[in-house]
Amino acid sequence: MRSFASDNNSGIHPAILNAIAEANQNHTLSYGGDPYTQEAICLLKHHFGEYIDAYFVYGGTGANVLGLQQVLKPYQAVLCAQSAHIHNDECGAPERMTGCKLLPIPSPHGKLTIDAIKPCL
Repeated sequence: MRSFASDNNSGIHPAILNAIAEANQNHTLSYGGDPYTQEAICLLKHHFGEYIDAYFVYGGTGANVLGLQQVLKPYQAVLCAQSAHIHNDECGAPERMTGCKLLPIPSPHGKLTIDAIKPCL
């Protein structure tokens, strides 16, 4: 069975597993002091510009919450499809950790339309 409810539902790509096994052969500094993190930051800056900040997180919930925290103030809200992953599968983490409110909107096929969000504006 395939499910997109969580990035933890499936295994990782074999190339990722091989890279982890290779990195696991030696000791190195952690929490950003390692060459792997520095290489990742260089690649991100190459693609997104020199003035980005990178925040590495363990999983999708952390990434979603951190992303929302970067663009919202605690008194703001997120208009999302009623079927949205952040509304149905994050177990309240976005609201708890950001202080914002998720406002689910009925939407056909998970797509928000201007007409659907007008009453919320």
